[in-house]
Amino acid sequence: MRFTYSSGQRPLDGYTLKRGIGRGGFGEVYFAISEGGKEVALKLLHANEDIELRGVHQCLNLKHPHLVTLFDLRTDARGQHWVIMEYVSGESLSSLLGRQPKGLPTEVVREWFLMLARAVNYLHDHGVVHRDLKPGNIFIENGVLKIGDYGLSKSISTSQRKGQTESVGTVHYMAPEIGSGSYNKSVDVYAIGVLLYEMLTGELPFEGDSAGEILMKHLTAAPDLGKLPREWVPIVSRALAKDPEHRWENVSEMIRAVEALGHPIPEPSSTTGRTSSQAVPLAATTSTAMPAMPAMPTTTTRQVLSELASAMLLTVLFALITVPLWATLIQERNLNLLGGVFFLSIAATWAVLIPARFWAGRRGDPWARRLVLLVLGGLVGLLALWLDGWTPGSAGSRLGRGSVTASAVFVPTEVLLESGSIAFYALGLFSLRWWRLADRRRSARFDVGPLFAAAFWGLVLMLLLRPGSWRDVIVLTLAAALVQLVSPWQPVAPTARKLRLKMA
Repeated sequence: MRFTYSSGQRPLDGYTLKRGIGRGGFGEVYFAISEGGKEVALKLLHANEDIELRGVHQCLNLKHPHLVTLFDLRTDARGQHWVIMEYVSGESLSSLLGRQPKGLPTEVVREWFLMLARAVNYLHDHGVVHRDLKPGNIFIENGVLKIGDYGLSKSISTSQRKGQTESVGTVHYMAPEIGSGSYNKSVDVYAIGVLLYEMLTGELPFEGDSAGEILMKHLTAAPDLGKLPREWVPIVSRALAKDPEHRWENVSEMIRAVEALGHPIPEPSSTTGRTSSQAVPLAATTSTAMPAMPAMPTTTTRQVLSELASAMLLTVLFALITVPLWATLIQERNLNLLGGVFFLSIAATWAVLIPARFWAGRRGDPWARRLVLLVLGGLVGLLALWLDGWTPGSAGSRLGRGSVTASAVFVPTEVLLESGSIAFYALGLFSLRWWRLADRRRSARFDVGPLFAAAFWGLVLMLLLRPGSWRDVIVLTLAAALVQLVSPWQPVAPTARKLRLKMA
């Protein structure tokens, strides 16, 4: 990246440049030291100086803990304009998101979003709309978020609302109406909605091969809200409404909604008084269908434990129903076999439910989760050994043959001899993404697909590790059913395709 000036130069009287730190369409930014030793950022304006200068003049005296402070506007001996502003030593949100492709933890998102929204709300309260909110203009320093680059800021007034004919901003964060020159606070609401979506998912709601394609998606496509944690869906959905009238009326409303996560989101005030007979445009319908849904409460540890306890109890009750039903269908009368299926299916189901309940609504590495299930599956395998008559003090036991010889000491090789059972259940729980079966946002309340998948892997593992042990295959299959039956479920928001089909 080439800069106009190099380290040590003094193009602006009173400041020594140390290094260039960024370039953009409006100029280049340097880290500099004043004669008194104060660290500052100096921005040299290149293009569109009138727009940039207007924005700087509007914001020069604004002070907020989450806005980059603008100290002064100066002109050098060559007539070049320089903005003197606070130097933020932290990294940009863009760089941070680049290292978090799956998004940020929801607790961090909530904290940083509130900082961002309060700064934007402060701008709006002072009659300024930012118009270029994006991760590259947002900086994090010691956990504190600050908004910078006021170059596209413009005063809000009804006379000017349609006076801007040039499209401004960055296409990924650009509200649908801004291309026609119509803008006000709502364009910032839309932009922070995009930012919120990106922070939560690590992805942008709309991508494309060209700026035109992305703009068209902003105008016509509905974002995939299924990628969001459920409690955030109504907030983001309303912020990304195509029609400004259907968005949050102001940033203050959005702040209150985020602060109140865990409580019902109020109905959009902009819809008050609209009768059911009034037509709503399709684009608005696809974007605002979700706000009518109540937000999912933020789950506390007590709620997690209560829900888990209920699911574990239901597992026992369903096992009491399904195991006898299965025995009746195949006319199985071996009580030892039926008892093993009963207890092992409960244990395998619990091994999935316990970690999955604490993973609910959180992002995590699938392989790390598989490893947890691998260990828990091994414990289920130990239970299977015990049910088959093996104990640490036994010797020469063979599963399923009823041959148990007492031994006064523990022989480590016994574990190796009977490790097929441990490996079967460990790999059985490792092989599938079992936590998805317990996800309250799964696509269906009950799906037979996972049963076939569990049965398939059970057969493979049986042939490799436990030839003839059909009981263990039944246990894995039954566990895939029980996990779904006892786990809470709430339907996922309909996709844009389904919404369009409904409207057709």
